[in-house]
Amino acid sequence: MESALASPGPRLIEYPSDLSGCIFLSYGGKRLLYLCSHETGSEPFVVILGFLSGQKQDIVTKDLIEPVRDDQKSQIGQVVSRLVSIEYANARIMFL
Repeated sequence: MESALASPGPRLIEYPSDLSGCIFLSYGGKRLLYLCSHETGSEPFVVILGFLSGQKQDIVTKDLIEPVRDDQKSQIGQVVSRLVSIEYANARIMFL
């Protein structure tokens, strides 16, 4: 009975607190983070990290990121592909 009532919280990933290279996008009342590749001569790609969910103070402060749910990936991928610059218009979009 207890297991039916206790639902696990969202899975969170810890990242170092320097997200200065990330682009933030407001989506569904949350802040979505993604990065675009910057390597010259390679195929462009976009990595969607997930939603910023706060910080954790440990020895090092870490940003907590909630990954994008599987049922949201297609829609979020479409939104991000419309917002990125022209050089990333046909880039591969990956999710962590």
